[in-house]
Amino acid sequence: MNKFLKVLIAILGAINVTFSLFIPIAIALLIINIVNLTNFNAGLLIVFGISSSLYRAIKFLVVDN
Repeated sequence: MNKFLKVLIAILGAINVTFSLFIPIAIALLIINIVNLTNFNAGLLIVFGISSSLYRAIKFLVVDN
């Protein structure tokens, strides 16, 4: 049972990390497709999504460990 719980917690942690990195970029792409944006605004939105993902990745790697 103990090994099962460790595996379950590891899987849930991996899912959490994956979605926390994926969601900002996915939301940025959805907004770009739904709203009629200029190229400059679309570029800013993508840069914001990528920088948010990078911030979350660095926070996970440096702070949480």
